[in-house]
Amino acid sequence: MDAVVWKYRKYVWSSALADLRHRFSGSVAGYLWNVFVPLAQLAVYALIFGILFSNSGMDEGPKGPFAFILFLCSGLLAWNAFAETLMRSTASFVGNAGYLKKLPLPEQIFIAQEACGGFLTAAISIGIFLIFAAAIAHDGPYVQWLQAIPLLALFLGFAYGLGLVFACLHVFFRDVQPFLNVVVLLWMWLTPVVYRETILSNAQHPHPVIMRLLQLNPAYHYVAGFHDSLWLGHWVAWQRWVICIGITLAVNLVGMWVLRHFRSEIRDVL
Repeated sequence: MDAVVWKYRKYVWSSALADLRHRFSGSVAGYLWNVFVPLAQLAVYALIFGILFSNSGMDEGPKGPFAFILFLCSGLLAWNAFAETLMRSTASFVGNAGYLKKLPLPEQIFIAQEACGGFLTAAISIGIFLIFAAAIAHDGPYVQWLQAIPLLALFLGFAYGLGLVFACLHVFFRDVQPFLNVVVLLWMWLTPVVYRETILSNAQHPHPVIMRLLQLNPAYHYVAGFHDSLWLGHWVAWQRWVICIGITLAVNLVGMWVLRHFRSEIRDVL
């Protein structure tokens, strides 16, 4: 995120909290629905895929009846936060057209607001999952779990950069968001979020060609980091940290370039 977002950091944070409160305003549970909904989705995934896959490709990691649930939560909670942040960011310029037309606010703060909201919700969900892992599945706690915090920040920073690009395009082409919905769904299944890489091969380790293809998928490196830290309880390799940081920075630079290129036209089109 750039210096403009840092300058407006208090506004971004307060707006993110207000948005999370208002999403389910009037309901009894209120903000808690932001956590209950993804956890309910996770329970469905765990039930269905736990039956289908059981311990397939699960030679590593914890064993026992909760093994697949631990694996699934370690990647899917972060992916859900990434996907929701990206989709909400894509619609943020159009959704906040009234503000952009009347107030001299920098466009990127609306995307930063979505990233902050996504980070807060995901952090709470992951915290609940880790309590479950430690108390019910008797796995951990491990100090390596703390790696999830910077990993989540990098993953949603990646979503922020992509959001800058697609939010600009969505102003001019309103098909961008529904098209991106399909892309993100396919992207999840092309990324080992609900399955291990080894399930793609007959051997204990994925085929070299499969691994080379996975290395080209930027989301794979973040998800693999979550699996390493939250599921396996390992330290994430420094090479993976370098890759994740590099991807996030590169995509943010591209996003800022796209925003600067379209900035003079965005408010007129809105």
